[in-house]
Amino acid sequence: MKDNKKVIYWLLTGCTLIFIMVIVGGITRLTHSGLSISNYKLISGTIPPTNALQWNEAFRPIQTIPRISKT
Repeated sequence: MKDNKKVIYWLLTGCTLIFIMVIVGGITRLTHSGLSISNYKLISGTIPPTNALQWNEAFRPIQTIPRISKT
């Protein structure tokens, strides 16, 4: 009986975390406040830029994305 309670708590915790992720994702989507990653590099993009020149080069494509006015 004790083992069943542990599994039930584990499953409820997982469901709760998934529910929270869906809510946060929905809020992010509805408010247009997501990250502006225009070109995500899975392998080579794991290390962030280390100096100002690299940051400017990484930020330049993001600046070309039109912004949605929230007024």
